[in-house]
Amino acid sequence: MTSLVGQLKGQLTDQLKLLFGHSAPATLNPLSSRKPPSSGNSRKRDPFLEEQARALLHPIAPKLSPLVIVGWNSRMRTTAGVAIASLWEVWLNPALREISETEVEKTLLHELAHLLAQHRHGRRRLAPHGLEWREACCDLGIPDEKRTHQLPFESRGMSRRYLLSCPGCGVSHSRVRRPRKRIACLACCRTHNNGSYDERFRFQLLEREIGE
Repeated sequence: MTSLVGQLKGQLTDQLKLLFGHSAPATLNPLSSRKPPSSGNSRKRDPFLEEQARALLHPIAPKLSPLVIVGWNSRMRTTAGVAIASLWEVWLNPALREISETEVEKTLLHELAHLLAQHRHGRRRLAPHGLEWREACCDLGIPDEKRTHQLPFESRGMSRRYLLSCPGCGVSHSRVRRPRKRIACLACCRTHNNGSYDERFRFQLLEREIGE
């Protein structure tokens, strides 16, 4: 039995040498080797902003702080920034640098608030700019932060062709693509069904608008 174990250990060592080019490291730290999802050359991490973000988060959420990745996404056109809570990533629109450093900082804090809110509440599904996000904004020093950014970004020129309306409250909005799944009015579902999907408030397709 002892000789068999020794043979298996030897085979495992040889396989690890083939994989790593040398003996296997004593420990493998998944955070130190972590890389953001591949997206061509459109995403580029920014060490300075990443360090700044981690320093801001450390006093509030020390476990979240070392996980955060921050960078620029050159594919962004009309969006100032985006937070990917499942990966603890924040990506910013490079056009922010042409506006001002203040806008860069404000957008970074706005998106970090999304990560902080999700970190505090685990896997619970949160409203994008609900109470949890606002509490996170207060903790990050931006209590009056608005839900959307009013910045002069280049428009994609995509016409919204489908007009949807809620049968409950009558609120309507347009979309570029026809919805493939059943979607309902969030405000009505919150008011009448504790935030869960309610077929009574399923958006109805009123008309198809003619694109420009």
